[in-house]
Amino acid sequence: MLGSLIRGRTLTVSVVLLVAAFVMFSIACGETVREVEVIKVVEKEVPVEVVKEVVVDKIVPVEVIKEVAIDKIVEVEVPVEVVKIKKEIMKVEVEVPVPEGPKREIVFGGLNWDSALVQNGIARYIVEHGYGHETSQIEGATVPLFQGLRKGDIDITMEIWLPNQNVVWNEAVKAGEVIPVGKSLEDNWQSTFLIPAYVQEANPDLDSVEDLKEEKYKALFAEPDSSGKAVLWGCIAGWACRGVQEGTDAGPGQISAYGLTDHVELRDPGTSGALGAAIEGAFKKEEAILFYYWGPTKLMLDLEYPVKVVDLEQPDPSTCAGNDPVHGCAFPPAEIMIAMNTDLVHEAPYLIKFFNNWDWSAGNQLVADAWYGDNNGDYGSSEEAFEATAVWFLSNNDSWQSWVPEDVRDSVLAALAK
Repeated sequence: MLGSLIRGRTLTVSVVLLVAAFVMFSIACGETVREVEVIKVVEKEVPVEVVKEVVVDKIVPVEVIKEVAIDKIVEVEVPVEVVKIKKEIMKVEVEVPVPEGPKREIVFGGLNWDSALVQNGIARYIVEHGYGHETSQIEGATVPLFQGLRKGDIDITMEIWLPNQNVVWNEAVKAGEVIPVGKSLEDNWQSTFLIPAYVQEANPDLDSVEDLKEEKYKALFAEPDSSGKAVLWGCIAGWACRGVQEGTDAGPGQISAYGLTDHVELRDPGTSGALGAAIEGAFKKEEAILFYYWGPTKLMLDLEYPVKVVDLEQPDPSTCAGNDPVHGCAFPPAEIMIAMNTDLVHEAPYLIKFFNNWDWSAGNQLVADAWYGDNNGDYGSSEEAFEATAVWFLSNNDSWQSWVPEDVRDSVLAALAK
């Protein structure tokens, strides 16, 4: 190493350097750094800086460093190639093979609405016939089934609606009890305050949740037993959206935050089927109804949302902390996750890629939901009807074939052929 240091801002110095060095290193490629002779010396004024130069003969990993801290720098031309090496990080996907032999049963959360049960039917058929696991499901509402997922009584839940379940979801992920392994039910929406378009046409000034505080509009949706309050057919007890509507420890809920406690009665329809029946019945008779619903669903497709169904105006989600409607705003588009108990990560890691590839678009949901709606009466139980829906969908749509490896696909196709 050669260093030359000259201090002073106005000092002008001519420096002539002659370097002769002989360094021997034993390396794997058998090359050495040779003597380097100066060919030309150039003087020029430059700002003070530190220069580091890597000189490599071919691809010899030896550094020669010159440090200069003066207001002149000597440029040296040498007959040696300078090589720059770019380091890249590559992401490598490793397929986890499906082991041979008996595999344990996998339990799905049987959430009590159609889109979740349709997806369960399809996922269970692939897991059984493609991956060789027996499957079952535990039916129930959102809150108890999520606790079952956290404890390991349930292995897979196909629909975790966020922000509806933000608090418990974040707790469970932080505790290492669950992980997200995919996304489900794309192109979704939900709202607590929906009315028929024919009601708004007859009452053109009724366009906001604030209008529900007026007696004339409350009367439209009142029932004989509601003490003059507008009846809101809302989320079912046990669904996470129920807490968004009536409040939880995380926030006051939409009804309270909008100042509607004295004007609106939140009524539990009991089941998703009863909620749908109440909505359909009101539309057929052209009666007033205030209700919660979501999409994509066959019912909302049939009612031509948003043409024949009106969403009353609410504060934008951006006005709520974390876009969480429990603080008093409209629902944002939901992020719907497929969740796995972490025990299954170790016991069936190959399923993670399957659920990561899961692509349940509105198109998939609507055709499967429609087939189920037209044919479920032909089966002895809802579970049989959802399994039949899965067989129909997998036989008549090939989008699912890109979600799984070829051998799994072939096993599923062979089962369908029987």
